[in-house]
Amino acid sequence: MNFKSLPQLLDYFKEEQTAIEYYEKIRWGGNPTCPHCGKEKPYKTNRGWRCSDSSCDKKFTVKVGTIFQSSKIPFRTWFAAIWLATNHKKGISSVQLSIDLGITQKTAWFVLHRIREMLKEKAPAMLGENNMVEADETYIGGRETN
Repeated sequence: MNFKSLPQLLDYFKEEQTAIEYYEKIRWGGNPTCPHCGKEKPYKTNRGWRCSDSSCDKKFTVKVGTIFQSSKIPFRTWFAAIWLATNHKKGISSVQLSIDLGITQKTAWFVLHRIREMLKEKAPAMLGENNMVEADETYIGGRETN
């Protein structure tokens, strides 16, 4: 998501179908895969996808197995929330996010919780053992000589 501003993001995702197709491209790269059994080449139904393996035969959407699962919040709102949460220097509160997106504070809290859980899984990979980080004129990490 290399959008420079929130209006640019919202202009790109004017329709929900555009956002769904965008996320399908990111997640599957053109080869949809069943999240239940891992079988490739499911077939499209009027409400999502269905596994072509007769032993599995489960229905699924691109949301299954992601932070978007069990959520009725549109992808457009999710993408705007992710953009806002990751581009604010000091983060964003659920109250402010609810005002910015026109959703309830409870929904904004839920969205932020899921976004933070997603980012928490990727955070340990960002810093390795021999990386040096400067934060407020303090060095953290690096070699353990001193």
